[in-house]
Amino acid sequence: MTITLSGWTSSPVEAQLLQKDLSGFSKLYPNIHVNYRPISGSGSNYESVLRTRFVAGNAPDVIYVNNGGESSTFMADHVLVPLNSYIKASHFSIGDFYPSSLALFKKGGNIYGIPKDQSPLALFYNTAMFKKAGIKSPPTTWAQLAADAKILTNPSQHVYGLINSVQEPRWAEFLYQSGGGVMNSTMSKFTLTSPASVKGFQFFVNLYRHGYATVPTSVGASWGGQAFGMGKAAMVLSGDWLVPFLNQTYPKIHFNTAVLPSGPVNNISLTFPVAYAITKDSKHPGASWKLISYLTSQSGMTRWMNLGLALPTRKSLVSLPYYKSHPVTAGLLEQLPHTIAWTFPPGFVQYSSTTMVDQATLAIEGKESAAQALANMQKAGQAILSSQG
Repeated sequence: MTITLSGWTSSPVEAQLLQKDLSGFSKLYPNIHVNYRPISGSGSNYESVLRTRFVAGNAPDVIYVNNGGESSTFMADHVLVPLNSYIKASHFSIGDFYPSSLALFKKGGNIYGIPKDQSPLALFYNTAMFKKAGIKSPPTTWAQLAADAKILTNPSQHVYGLINSVQEPRWAEFLYQSGGGVMNSTMSKFTLTSPASVKGFQFFVNLYRHGYATVPTSVGASWGGQAFGMGKAAMVLSGDWLVPFLNQTYPKIHFNTAVLPSGPVNNISLTFPVAYAITKDSKHPGASWKLISYLTSQSGMTRWMNLGLALPTRKSLVSLPYYKSHPVTAGLLEQLPHTIAWTFPPGFVQYSSTTMVDQATLAIEGKESAAQALANMQKAGQAILSSQG
């Protein structure tokens, strides 16, 4: 039989590494063929493609589901298969998973996804650029981040202290670090316009307005990791997925990782758990569960972690020998305890990738104040919440 696995890819390297891992499953289950078909793009595009396939009744058997709105949306739409019976029948242990990660894929007592990995955003910095500029260590405070970014920026060479997109995950941590946030704990109200949130967003916006930061497209890159690899960014906020991308695509870049610089309150970052889920359209849910349990078992997750793409969602695996032999991951591991999961209620994937991006762009370009951009985001977000009753 044949089952289809679909997800997005953080980089071409991810697809290559997953194919490598799937070859082991084929040897263990020779009667189950896995057809890996990644869906181009992520966020609203990924969700839109899957929604279309759900309507047509031909969604893939197994899909990636992230915590940033997809999990809540798909669970609310009843398009995922509850996994409880499969977990029980196969004696699959879930006690080793971080409860905070597993909770993102649970509803009404049912588990709809098994977290395969996660990564917090941490600070990647170009050690050669730092050394040349006389900066001995990565910044640990907002003030140091701004000062270092200024020193490392050379507009005539199209080199900037920091290069990142203005997608919400790249600025939300500044809100949390100043004591604010995007939504309240129950996700029933937006908190973007609180004084603390405005303070954090203003700091982020100022980096761009002062010319110490820019967006990837301004240097001919499609994302921050590529700009960093091209040597155009001295620093970038990214996850563990950047490590194999740099090692394979830009092997001459010298870099290291560190925890995010601390704001007035903390150095909180966002983490991004991703789960495997079985869709309602799967004609082979039993085989699909075998694939998921293979990939997310302790041995399966160990194999995936040893490929260097992400960090584990199993507590027992944070001390793998791999991390000791790859010290560049130290900053990411140190950041992990200081994180909150990036998530939204159902129906917010489109909002986070359009309204929030558009308003943040207007703010960094000086066409709107930071406070007004947040107010516009909040108004639009609250309208969606109200429409959902």
